[in-house]
Amino acid sequence: MTHILPYLLASIILFSALPLHAFQVSLEHEPIYARRGFNPSWTARVPAPGEEGWLVLPGTGDKRRSAVLKQLPFENMPRRGFLSPKRVPPENFTFLISFDLAEGSPALERLTGAYFANIGENWAVYLNGRLLRSEVHLDAAGRIREYRHRREVLIPLDPRHLREGRNILAARIIADPTNIDSGFHRSVPFTIGDLAGLEHKRSETAAISLIVLYLFIGLYHLFLFARMKDERHNLFYGAFSLLLFIYLFSRTHAVYAFVPDSTLLHRIEYCSLYALIPLFGFFADLLLAGRVSPLTRAYAAFSALLALVTAAPLSNPFAIDVLRVWQVTAPVPLVYYAFVRIGGPVARDFAAALPERDRRRSPMAFIAAARRALGASTPGKLMLGALVLAACALFDILDSMFWAYDYVLTQYGFLAFTMGIALILADRFITAHGRLARSNELARNELDLAGNVQRSLLTETPRGIAGWEIAVAFEPLRGASGDLYDFYVNDNRLRGAFLFDVSGHGVSSALITMIVKPLVFRIFSRMRGRELDGIIASVNRHLENEFPRLATYLSCVLLRFSGNSVEYANAGHPDILHREKGKGARPVGSGGNGFRGEPLGVNITRRAPGVIRFRARKGDILLLYTDGVLEARNRQKERFGEERLIAALGEAPGGTAREALDFIMEEVREFIDPGELRDDITLVLIKRTA
Repeated sequence: MTHILPYLLASIILFSALPLHAFQVSLEHEPIYARRGFNPSWTARVPAPGEEGWLVLPGTGDKRRSAVLKQLPFENMPRRGFLSPKRVPPENFTFLISFDLAEGSPALERLTGAYFANIGENWAVYLNGRLLRSEVHLDAAGRIREYRHRREVLIPLDPRHLREGRNILAARIIADPTNIDSGFHRSVPFTIGDLAGLEHKRSETAAISLIVLYLFIGLYHLFLFARMKDERHNLFYGAFSLLLFIYLFSRTHAVYAFVPDSTLLHRIEYCSLYALIPLFGFFADLLLAGRVSPLTRAYAAFSALLALVTAAPLSNPFAIDVLRVWQVTAPVPLVYYAFVRIGGPVARDFAAALPERDRRRSPMAFIAAARRALGASTPGKLMLGALVLAACALFDILDSMFWAYDYVLTQYGFLAFTMGIALILADRFITAHGRLARSNELARNELDLAGNVQRSLLTETPRGIAGWEIAVAFEPLRGASGDLYDFYVNDNRLRGAFLFDVSGHGVSSALITMIVKPLVFRIFSRMRGRELDGIIASVNRHLENEFPRLATYLSCVLLRFSGNSVEYANAGHPDILHREKGKGARPVGSGGNGFRGEPLGVNITRRAPGVIRFRARKGDILLLYTDGVLEARNRQKERFGEERLIAALGEAPGGTAREALDFIMEEVREFIDPGELRDDITLVLIKRTA
């Protein structure tokens, strides 16, 4: 009983969706009358038997019955050859069919409708001689100005225009008689029925929902490609999905609200169709082989040629002939992708999954190997999706030939195929994300190791120095830093201090700091009697000579102390700050760039820094810092900046150097948003204590 329940529920949902008391007049058994030319008087009467000029298409009860102008046996009908550019002038044709309504028929009391599965190129519909709707768009010379080939046309019928007994539904067709789309090309040319029931029959809610899904899938994969340019298969799959959306949407009747001219609409439909196989080929080649095959390139060029010809201002029959060329040639790449590009790897996976000892055993070994080959590999999953799509397409072909259920399963097959590919790409993304996570973990470990090595090489903050007290705040953005500081102490006296900032941050910048530190110490010690600008120039020359390809630069400040006298030089670095006891803090120097030299490693102007001399008395504070402090931002994207740093130094307590620096760092941390940090932060506070 439980296995019947799903079918019962599905039946309830299906029938609840259908209008109650649906009324419909089946016209498959009624004859269709057709003739060349048009006269409004012909739309109000049924031709007499044998009346001259009329053709009679007998009723067959076959829903596949069509009334195509090209196939009607009128005398002296124009002809055109295959791929002929010849333009045939449009002609008028008249079609009519009669139906009977008994006394008390529901059609005489409520709204009904006339449904046409397909009609074109220009047309008008009449009921009992009364015009219901006209889509005739001709110029002064009688040529078609705008084409109106339509699918699933529904025209409401006013019950007042119907009558008991015989009624006549007629259509005027204006079209190129050599065009296969002229007339009524699809099944069930005429149906009269309850308007709500016919609206339900032509509803496209489910189909459009699927079509829009393809649009979003395409946009999603284009977004992935924009973020990861190396994953080129995302580009082609995104384009494939977008073109699939355009192709399927161009085949709905909802599209007529956006593109009323059917000639333009059909050209869009054909060109998007021609692009689908090449785009899929690029995707499959890149996904499975990492390169595009010559066949895919050749067929893409061929498809581009078909699209260019189709977009040219040629006749509609010529565009349909080009479509026939595509239909004949399309199996070649499809067979290649099915049996070579996809089938080849699947076959190899199957052979690998079937051990040699099992190849002569029961079929279960083959089933297990097939399951592994299809379900555990990218080619296998792609093959499964292709098989589902092929089964749906085969059903639709057989349905159009024999059954006429008109389910159009291909659009759902495309959904299964698309979702299968989405799962494949999701698996690849998860795998790539896992590799990236492992690489990031390794990089973090190496960065932390580099940071530990760097910190072990940094000078410990000197303590117990005569007349001076020092505090340092060193906060790398990541494990390793591009900031470097050092102090020169001799005989318990502070002789010098420097702060360097290497452009960038991370391991590469940290490596440079490890090279620069001993170099500066050696030069500073050897040139203790020279000016600071000469010391900085010597450091720059050594860097230029020893590392001529160093693709970075260094800014720095260098201080030299002698009692309460301080010498200061600056090479492209932020100004140091000086807070005199009992006064506010201020930048040392001009506050501009006049005294600064060029950063080390730039070597463009080779401007040497000026040397500034000043005195630091008891209680004075010097603050050295890197630009990471100034560039730190809050959630409103405001920079901490020099003014806030000067204010923080000015308000710092007058206790120890550590207390003053802790106060400044607290001000910095309260202001900034950790997510807005973009550089290392280093501050060195030097206080005169005697």
